[in-house]
Amino acid sequence: MSSTLVVPRALRQRGSTSSRGGALGVGLLALGVLAWAVVEYRPYEARAGLGYALGLTGGSMMLALLLYPLRKHVSALRALGPLKYWFRLHMLLGILGPVLILFHCSFGVGSINATVALACMLLVATSGIVGRFVYGRIHHGLYGSRATLRELQAELESRRQEIAPILAEVPAMRDAFDDFLARAPQEPRGRWARLNHFVGLGRQRRRAERAMRRALRLSEPDASGDDLRAIVGAMDETLRAVQRAAQFSTYEMLFSLWHVVHVPFIYLFVITAAVHVLAVHMY
Repeated sequence: MSSTLVVPRALRQRGSTSSRGGALGVGLLALGVLAWAVVEYRPYEARAGLGYALGLTGGSMMLALLLYPLRKHVSALRALGPLKYWFRLHMLLGILGPVLILFHCSFGVGSINATVALACMLLVATSGIVGRFVYGRIHHGLYGSRATLRELQAELESRRQEIAPILAEVPAMRDAFDDFLARAPQEPRGRWARLNHFVGLGRQRRRAERAMRRALRLSEPDASGDDLRAIVGAMDETLRAVQRAAQFSTYEMLFSLWHVVHVPFIYLFVITAAVHVLAVHMY
């Protein structure tokens, strides 16, 4: 059977985006090997030399995390550059600082004050990772402006119109898409039911993706690889847009709650780290 699939020109002309997943994976692998070597061979001590320098640098980076909220809330600092660049620096320091401190202590602790300081640092780092995840759900990109539900709904409608000709040609794909589109914005009664729906929405989206891809393969077995990749990419983006619009209000609430706890975590780490440094140099 020859393919009768008509792929819209907009999908054919869409450029493919390069993935950074491979480079990130190689970097994480190299970092893991280096961490294993440090734990296994203990090439330095935390109190002197390289170990001391790693701790001092990492601690200074963590202390510098306080610069971002200062720049954000102190009007006199607005002349020091756009807030987005401070945010980028904040995120970079929030990653490098904990990594250097972990290498400083060789991924272990030997005293109570060091244990408390390390636990507080990991609490700050974990909180930052959670905040970054939630931030991405309610902003346009990593450093973009704050999104609105109306903007997300407009984006969703645009993507729906883009894949509408494909859905019209493959009814089974349309049925799977319409089913997810109907389920996503539902708000079940009861706190636990709403939580289960929110958490399970990603699983439902992936199920819809598999159903739509299966329907596409069965309906158009002779379609070209380029056409299939263009359709699958647009289809996945549209399903993600449905999920993002459905979860937007909840992520807004979570981001507000996250702000309440993240900054106190930073202050807590600064205090415990200061106690640790004083204890190291006094005893």
